[in-house]
Parts: sequence; structure tokens; C-alpha cells
Amino acid sequence: MEDATRMKEIDGSDFEEMFSQYLPIVYNMYSRYSIRDFDFDDWLQEGRIALDSALKSYRKGHGTTFGLYYKMIFENRIRSILRRQKAKKRWAQQQAVSIEKVGIEAFSEQCKYHEYMDENLYISELLLAGEIPFSSLENRSLYYYLQGEDPFMIAEHLDETEKAINNALNRAKNKIKRKISN
Repeated sequence: MEDATRMKEIDGSDFEEMFSQYLPIVYNMYSRYSIRDFDFDDWLQEGRIALDSALKSYRKGHGTTFGLYYKMIFENRIRSILRRQKAKKRWAQQQAVSIEKVGIEAFSEQCKYHEYMDENLYISELLLAGEIPFSSLENRSLYYYLQGEDPFMIAEHLDETEKAINNALNRAKNKIKRKISN
């Protein structure tokens, strides 16, 4: 292993033997850095990749030992992984949580199926398609009502009496019910 050419030609068993010599470097990096979703097998794999890279690029006589050169290659590889994880464009991936890891119970509150969901979607589609003929007052009253306004506030917006707004809303609701039941 004296010259660079021989280092490039290491076979599988020699490679693993050499990797076992440099395993303390992998343990050292493992204790120094924390990489999300990396288990120790991933660290070993990255260590092997770095060793292969170091074997292919190391040149003896350039002022450093192979061990230090390997450590530098491996540490640069780990830092690159950390930089990718910290990148802003990957922020959503960092915040993601696996259902397999935390269990479906953690999501049950956010993922409840509402019993009227299908009906609400159908009504929304009918309203957007304009399939229910509303009068002008019914249409405007329903618009504000669906925005969360109460009949008193709607009456003020439309310069109508509260009774007229309630009647318009009741007529609109009845038209919707008739359309759904058909």
C-alpha cells in the first residue's frame, strides 16, 4: 500500500480489513455529529464510501498521512450531509413526521372525518356551478352568511331589515335542501 496505484486496487477483503483499522474515526464522527434519520449502519456506509474515495484520490508525499486524509474526506462528507439537511429549501422535509414512527394516534385529531364532509363538498360544488337559482337578496345574504356573518351584520351590509335577511337565508337554505334531496 505504499504507492497510490496499489491503493486503488484493493479488493473486498483487504478493503474491509483496512476499513476496520479506520473504524475509530467513524466512531469519533458518530459521537461528534447528529444526523437526522441516520442509524449507525448509515454511518458505516458513509465511512466506507469516504474510504473508497480517499483510496482513489490519495497521493503519497503531499504532506499528509493516509489516516488524516481519510478523516478529512469523511468529515467533509458528513458536513455536506448536514448542510443538505439544514438547507431552507428542505425545511418541510425536516419538519415531516413519519406515521410509522409516531403511530396513527398522533394524527387522529387532525384527520377526523366529518360526517357532513361529502354533503358540504356537494353543496359547495352546486353553489360554485350556479345550479341553484337564488334571488339577488338570497345570493348576497348567503354570501355573507357563508363568510361567518350573523343576520344582524348582513342586514347592515345590505341595508335591509334583519327579518328580510332571515327570510332570504331561509329561502336559500330550503332551495339547497330541495336540490340535495333530488
